[in-house]
Amino acid sequence: MHRNPHIAFSRLGHLLLAVAVIAGTIMAGTSTASADTLRGVRYAHASAALPYRETPLSPRRFVASVWSRSMGTQVPVLVQSPANRNPGAPVMYLLNGSTGGEEDDDWTHATDANAFYARKNVWTVTPIGGAASYYADWRHVDPAANFRFGVTSVRPLRWETFLTSELPAAFENAHGSSGPGRARGIAGISMSGTAVVRLAENHPGLYRAVGAYSGCADTTSSQGQLILRIITGIPGGADASNMYGPPGDPQWAAQDPIVNAHKLARRTPALWISAATGLPGAHDTLADRRIAGNGVELARQVAIGGLDEAVARSCTVALGQRLAQLRIPATVRLPATGTHSWGYWEDQMHQSWPMFARALGV
Repeated sequence: MHRNPHIAFSRLGHLLLAVAVIAGTIMAGTSTASADTLRGVRYAHASAALPYRETPLSPRRFVASVWSRSMGTQVPVLVQSPANRNPGAPVMYLLNGSTGGEEDDDWTHATDANAFYARKNVWTVTPIGGAASYYADWRHVDPAANFRFGVTSVRPLRWETFLTSELPAAFENAHGSSGPGRARGIAGISMSGTAVVRLAENHPGLYRAVGAYSGCADTTSSQGQLILRIITGIPGGADASNMYGPPGDPQWAAQDPIVNAHKLARRTPALWISAATGLPGAHDTLADRRIAGNGVELARQVAIGGLDEAVARSCTVALGQRLAQLRIPATVRLPATGTHSWGYWEDQMHQSWPMFARALGV
């Protein structure tokens, strides 16, 4: 059995980490809580009878509503078509952070993803929802676990099932096919930077390339559990024990991306993992378009985003070391500056694209 090279934290370290994650989540939530990613967008909702529906937003962009049989709900998905209009083109799945992209902080609003991919021959597919879920299949119903702006599930969350089975089947069959020859990539940030590695491990061959930006693949150690339980608990108060059980339950180790890194050897995707130091960098200025002159937001990003990124860095180093031990090839990027914020994830999206392009054959 492989040992997990987790990083030991002192009590002071745990306290600082808790303060950083709590403050970062609360402040981020209060600054964007009034912003709804789909505000003003009237889109046709899928149902059990009509499991897939599309509502156009522009000639190349639309909202797809996909019915999740496992969760008993529709999930909205933002889509942009490939430059060559090929229905069978490769698909880039872009997963959001701890808010599920519900608060105007998804890839299509917080980065230049639409413009960046506009000349590329790939679909981009961004699900909206899954706040604080880690995009996992939860064991029990949690009344406080939401997947779409305050809507609570009457069933256990089944985000892994949705992302790896229900969504590809519905979307890809509507555009080409979802057969074994379909080329797929997946990228995630922060919370979903953890999830994308787990999804690739649990579903070998599903993705040809994986990008994990500022994630924390350590979910079993005391450090990893602290981070995960804080993120799932804020703001709705969900209990992460409803995900895989209480701390120490064997399922946590069974789903820990570092512990299970050896699974990537079965059908190794192209891998890109990255995290910066947390020191202020080029995007930590009043002039950055996401800061837009807001001094309070800049202070939050530098102080809290700096601490959060330093934690993500330690997790990323641990994952990189484990992959190296297993001789599983991966591109590991550890920039000298950068906080836990969208500007740097946009940079990683740009920088990792050549890897994705080669793996996807575009």
